[in-house]
Amino acid sequence: MRNTFLCSAVAAAAITTAVISPTAQAAAGDLYETDFTSGIIYKFNPAGTRTTFASGLSGPEGMAFDRNGNFFVTDTGSGRIFKYAPSGARTTFASGLNGPASLAFDAAGNLFDADFFGGTIFKFAPNGTRTTFATGLNGPATLAFDAAGNLFVASFHTGQIFKYSSAGARTTFASGLNEPHGLAFDSAGNLYSADFGSGMIFRFTPAGVRTTFASGLNGPHGLAFDRSGNLFEADFNSGTIFKFAPNGVRSTFGSGLQNPAVVLVEPAATSNFSDFNGDGFTDYLLFNSSTRGTAIWKLQGNTFLGGTFGPTLPAGWVVACVADLNLDSKPDYVLFNANTRQTAIWFLNNATFLSSSFGPTLPSGWTLIAAVDFNNDGKPDYVLFNASTRQTVIWYLNNNVFVGGVLGPTLPVNWRVVGVADFNGDNKPDYLLFNSSTGQTAIWYLSGPTLIGGAYGPSIVSGSTLIGAADFNADGKPDYVLFGPSVQ
Repeated sequence: MRNTFLCSAVAAAAITTAVISPTAQAAAGDLYETDFTSGIIYKFNPAGTRTTFASGLSGPEGMAFDRNGNFFVTDTGSGRIFKYAPSGARTTFASGLNGPASLAFDAAGNLFDADFFGGTIFKFAPNGTRTTFATGLNGPATLAFDAAGNLFVASFHTGQIFKYSSAGARTTFASGLNEPHGLAFDSAGNLYSADFGSGMIFRFTPAGVRTTFASGLNGPHGLAFDRSGNLFEADFNSGTIFKFAPNGVRSTFGSGLQNPAVVLVEPAATSNFSDFNGDGFTDYLLFNSSTRGTAIWKLQGNTFLGGTFGPTLPAGWVVACVADLNLDSKPDYVLFNANTRQTAIWFLNNATFLSSSFGPTLPSGWTLIAAVDFNNDGKPDYVLFNASTRQTVIWYLNNNVFVGGVLGPTLPVNWRVVGVADFNGDNKPDYLLFNSSTGQTAIWYLSGPTLIGGAYGPSIVSGSTLIGAADFNADGKPDYVLFGPSVQ
């Protein structure tokens, strides 16, 4: 789900509270493939053009993206999990594993690893803390979560697929398979399994009823769906990636590979750039207009954990929103000066100021509302609003540099944009609107800058103001954030 950085602030006495919500960073639609024998990770654009993403690995296999657009891959030969930031910088996330083969994130941002030779599934918290989720398996090959948060595990040597509840209770979902490996869910909740030994792909309904989707393959190993419902299959022994249309028609997407192991379609990542402490939960950013000081309140859901002071702003400047402008997976301040119309970016390491650069200057009458990726290039763009004309506009940016603009929809009288978030799950940002006169909320569904539909949301009770939307319960869906000026 694509979310955004919320740039709304509500004045209450001398304090302004800005709730910053998540945004999308990753450019969706590219296909990643781990080439097991060559030690290379290839990246294919939707047209099939291949480039090298990483090389020099030792048996790369499982892959996953987190909500911040970081890319994780298992290195089976070295027993490590590597993490690639959106900038491409690589670090070691975990080591000392025994054949890490598959990765999957749950809705709370925990990373699960299938340790093939160790027969164990490990769970890594967002801060990297490791715990054991399940043991006693015989060749756990692939992990996949369903929409309800159940974890499915392909047990390669026993020919079974196990289902684990979020509490860790295990049941057998399917048996009698021949070296099951890749797993993937379609949008209807059907589970697809690559049966390596038989050369078939099976489809299981949510109730477990099995049918054959494809046959005659040569070592089907990895599966992945794109947003259009096409299924990609890594054919290990033939060195080919096949693409199956939703009606089952097969075509060749990539060939000439050396044992393609796993395929992964890059999502529009739900980067939570209001998460200042890296625990996967949204935090509050506070601003004191008297002292110019900022502070970060660390939250877990709606529970306050602690706070820390951030940098102090110069006179005339306010934090309009936060966004990861330098692609280091850490939130940066986007500042606006209403007197000069200038914008600026303060690059941060959590609450610590590192450096700054000026952004584009806004024309008279326009206000900065949000920073979110509208053109799917993985970089945040400005969303502007003109209160006189009711017009919105999107400014496309490359870091802090303006590269172009396009008009967005015009708002009706008395309505304003208080946030941008993906409300309909299409990986595209939508407008969240609020009418302070009636208390009514509304969602405008967008495709890029184009309005394609709308729906009313719940009305806000008198005395409270809607100031944004953020995913506070880690279910991947935006929640409303309200503020009561009279009660703080």
